[in-house]
Amino acid sequence: MHLKSGLQLAVLFASGFWSTAVLSSESLSDNSSFINNTTVGGKLRTVYYDIRNTVKDSTAGAWTGGLSLDLRSGLGEIAAIGASLYSAVKLYMPEDNTNSSQLLNNANEGFSKLGQAYVELKLPSMSENRSASFTAGRQNLRTGLISGSSSRTVPSNWNGYTLKGTIENLKIGFALVDQMSLRNQAGFHSLMNFSGEKIDYIVGAEAIYTLQFSHERELRLKYRNAFAKEFLQAHNGDILFTTYAGQNLKINLGASYYQTQKSGRLWEGTGWGGSPLFDDKASAINLHGGLTAGSWHFRAGVSHFKAPSSVKTSGTGYTPPGAYYYDLGANTHGFWDMNTSGFAEDMLYDGETTWMMGLIYHFSESWLKGLKAGYAFHYGSGMEVSTPGGEKKSVAEQEHDVHLVYAFPKTVLEGLKFKLKYGLYRNDKALRQAIRKEENDLRIWLDYDFRIF
Repeated sequence: MHLKSGLQLAVLFASGFWSTAVLSSESLSDNSSFINNTTVGGKLRTVYYDIRNTVKDSTAGAWTGGLSLDLRSGLGEIAAIGASLYSAVKLYMPEDNTNSSQLLNNANEGFSKLGQAYVELKLPSMSENRSASFTAGRQNLRTGLISGSSSRTVPSNWNGYTLKGTIENLKIGFALVDQMSLRNQAGFHSLMNFSGEKIDYIVGAEAIYTLQFSHERELRLKYRNAFAKEFLQAHNGDILFTTYAGQNLKINLGASYYQTQKSGRLWEGTGWGGSPLFDDKASAINLHGGLTAGSWHFRAGVSHFKAPSSVKTSGTGYTPPGAYYYDLGANTHGFWDMNTSGFAEDMLYDGETTWMMGLIYHFSESWLKGLKAGYAFHYGSGMEVSTPGGEKKSVAEQEHDVHLVYAFPKTVLEGLKFKLKYGLYRNDKALRQAIRKEENDLRIWLDYDFRIF
């Protein structure tokens, strides 16, 4: 969708929406009218990506600007309608770059889209601890293992239905989607496998139950799933225990298990970057923990992956091991929150054991209040690469990640936030030849959140 047509569509939607709101306000005499409950705001974003692959001697990325406009209005606590217009523009891109890393569209140009256009219905609340809502249309959606993405110039969006509810300490969610607009696309498109065949729909569900104990102790149990028709089904279970030991000391310990398997004839082709898909089933287990002491936060984790693939070498090159695949189609996003995955590389190969240690410091007691700085080291080993001669060779990989986040003081520039991430990814020669990747990954965001009314 071009900028002009996108703006025209947004204007038409807003005009119709505003007319409806005016009529509603004329017919209602109390403060629950659409007009009284209307909010308009959004985000201005500029993003810079510089992703250098030292193996291919290539650079991906660009400098872009983005605008998000969000409109929402409702009739009391019963119903709401909303819309979001997203626009991305190219500010700078080197001529030798052929890949904007999904900051722009496939032609590396700007675009606009009506990313959200939804209706939400709510069940009148009879209790503070009980609620239910149903949403239909284009929406930003994260339910079960169905996920969106907001790390590029503009967000990705799904078309479908979501149902969410809360009963005391239990939260549940359900979603059904049949189209997606990726973060570098102007329109909504059918869900596809790697061979270009259509996936009819994806469903996902979640249930989260929290147990509260004395002395501020908490146990959270979480289950999430997703099912892409004739393509893939995935499950995740997570348990997290949190306790406080003193006023400024918090400890959390957890374990997570992921499993995914083929679901039908559409599971074929090659995955991310041409990597081989696992044959029938893949799994991952993760142990994770964190310690917060005042302004310091220490975190650690270890994961092990199984994703066997029967793909053989052709005798002319290296073949990487199978990998855990967490998306739900070639043009979709799936949820992935393994703390052992690096910023530049996921580290989830068959047979791999990955370790992570990191720390974060919040500058909350100094003139740098609002600044957060962090570092993490990731190391994975135990996987095997097939060499040109057909033998198996054990390989390892590692990554150093640095991140900075600065939220400007509310008294100066409220709503302005700066974020920087840098990943330095290195690996053994055989793995480097197999995946054709070693990377220096720099990404910078500057966001300004605003509200008109």
